[in-house]
Amino acid sequence: MPYHKPKEGDMIRAYRLVISIIMALLALSVVAGCGSGNKEGAASPTETPTKVGSESCTNTCHAVTKDITGNTISTTWANNIHASVFNVQCEDCHGAASLHWGVGPIPFPNPQYPQCQACHGFSGFTATGHANAHISDGVAGPDKFFFQGDAGTGPSTIRGVPEFLPDGKTPVTHARHIEECSRCHNPNQRFEFDSQGNLVKPNPSDMPNPTVSCAGCHDAHQPAAQVSIPQRTAPVGYPNFRPYFVDPATGAQVNADDPKGRKVTGLFFQPNGAAMGGAVSGTNNELSVELLCAACHTKGKYKYSQLPTHQADVYTEWKNSGHGDRNAAAFAEFSANPAAYTDEFTGQPFAAGTHQPSYPIDMALSKFGTTANTTQNQGNNVFACFKCHNGIGSLDWQGGNQGTAKAGVVFGDETVTCLTCHSPHSNPTGTTHQVRLPSVITNYSSTPSIKDAGGNTISAPAINIKGQVFLDNQPVPLDKTATATICVFCHQGRESGFTLYKSKIEPSITIDPKFITGSFFNPHYLGTAAMLWGANAYEYAGKSYSVNAAHQGANCTTCHMDNATDDAQNGGHTWSPNVASCNTASCHGGFGAVGIESGSKANPDVDNYRASFDANNYTGDTGGASLSIADSIRVLQQKLIAALQAKGAYYDDTTYPYFFADAAHTTNFTAWTPALYKAAFNLSFVVKGLPSAGSSSQANVPNASAAVHDYKYGIQLLQDSYADLTGAALPGAFRPVGTRPATVYGPHQ
Repeated sequence: MPYHKPKEGDMIRAYRLVISIIMALLALSVVAGCGSGNKEGAASPTETPTKVGSESCTNTCHAVTKDITGNTISTTWANNIHASVFNVQCEDCHGAASLHWGVGPIPFPNPQYPQCQACHGFSGFTATGHANAHISDGVAGPDKFFFQGDAGTGPSTIRGVPEFLPDGKTPVTHARHIEECSRCHNPNQRFEFDSQGNLVKPNPSDMPNPTVSCAGCHDAHQPAAQVSIPQRTAPVGYPNFRPYFVDPATGAQVNADDPKGRKVTGLFFQPNGAAMGGAVSGTNNELSVELLCAACHTKGKYKYSQLPTHQADVYTEWKNSGHGDRNAAAFAEFSANPAAYTDEFTGQPFAAGTHQPSYPIDMALSKFGTTANTTQNQGNNVFACFKCHNGIGSLDWQGGNQGTAKAGVVFGDETVTCLTCHSPHSNPTGTTHQVRLPSVITNYSSTPSIKDAGGNTISAPAINIKGQVFLDNQPVPLDKTATATICVFCHQGRESGFTLYKSKIEPSITIDPKFITGSFFNPHYLGTAAMLWGANAYEYAGKSYSVNAAHQGANCTTCHMDNATDDAQNGGHTWSPNVASCNTASCHGGFGAVGIESGSKANPDVDNYRASFDANNYTGDTGGASLSIADSIRVLQQKLIAALQAKGAYYDDTTYPYFFADAAHTTNFTAWTPALYKAAFNLSFVVKGLPSAGSSSQANVPNASAAVHDYKYGIQLLQDSYADLTGAALPGAFRPVGTRPATVYGPHQ
């Protein structure tokens, strides 16, 4: 056959053919690499997908690829208890992958709640705000296009206002706006665009509904881990939360390439506790669950326009609150290292004391001990205090699980945080915003031990109060407390007039009615919810007491959480009341507005407030009718303190021994009579409503808390205590009219 020299065009076509063959072979090798050694994979995409095994995923493509959080998929997946303990495979969550081949379809590329529900069974999640259960009406949650109509390239709007890039000219497209909203509303969804700015992934024709599903909070490929602790023979599991890039100053989400950005994760586990083999130093042993919520529940900036996002600045408000203040005594004294925190009143570090825990604390245990073993916690076992003084330990008390096998383990310090009050997996009946409804509000168990006049110890019958009741064993009105029921859980104190009666007064009746010895029976701090609902003080038989229906109707949340200020200092999750919440037309605005505290923009001046129509003299002193309500209560406290001192019981709420002592304040007062005990208990109940250094025991400090929550109740208690202790009512003092009879404890009350 004669030779013909190839034409140049033929050579080019041949060259292109060779290149295409090589590329096809390379592509085939890549596809083959996405299977195991058996090269699984359906021959036709019309076939029913089958499972190929996790090795096909983790040994090839996903050995190096990273998930949306920036973690390498195979590494994180291999080290979590899904895989290592329960043998959960990739396809158990993502679905059969034989058609995937690294690039093709897979049933659940972003597994959502139904896939997790198959094993975990959190059936109440669909009723939560995170699940976006009301997308159909577009009121309680956005639609899948975030009110843009489609996922195209048309110009977007934010609540009706056109949205532009920072240049002020280039519109942000519908699809880009959906992406920036999805950072919170659908955080586990990847968005990919082509060179023309068209949305490629997810499919614009099959957009997912926005939902903060399980992987929005839990690290999808490493959702939990385990650790061994001395108290348990089997390892203990704890959740790993989803990491986010945030601005450390605000907690708000930022882009991964933002120079201010830092990758943070909410911590449920802190490994540096003494019982874990590490050393506690600085602020170690701090949990930080709130950082998970902060990524979305903080005012940030939209990704493209850089305009402020629409949500409330909840995280900043919380940081400015007493609930979030790690330096507050309520949390610093109960920390693993009190010296790491500064007392705001003295300016000095807190001293280690009997409240200092040694982590971990096994909430399933209820025995005190000095060494850690399989039956006791190590060191200071403060599980009882964790009801209110540790935001994670509180959960077992709320659910009635403390002391049972259902209880968890606390690995570090935590204030009252998001999870303390909000349930992530359900929206309890009778509450809003997924606020928890404790199944056990009071869990009180005590066996009183008293001494008779001869010094002999006599044990009284055990006292057990458990359930959704106050400490005086009266039911909490759940239909009225509603979302504020969680406030009652901690803010009712630790003792009541009923427990005082059962522990001290009633037993003394059969021994010696005039003489009871022992340390003071302390109602504890912050019984403000008990004040509001007229519970837990010592009420005198035959008397009638107040019901503050207006404030009960407003409830804790209306007064403390309405009208959040832009500076995040009042209202909202600061729980510091805004005067605007007081001065509504139906409340104080209708008969004399509450003023603003000096030096404040919004704090109500309750120290100096008195309703314009109230001309009653509650103290009996000249000029008593012109005193503020807080000052009236202060004067009554001083009169009761003087009456107690005349009986030998000296009171100072800033000095140890615990407030009631001898004149030199060096020895606890113990020569109690029933009248002394009742009066001292009520004095402490009123004073400790809002404790501070030099609080209401001092002559110049008004008691604002008692003046606000139910001032008539506080005045009635102080006047009745004075009359019972001295044998005569305060001359000239007006006692507010009661609307309900005294709570009955028993005979000879």
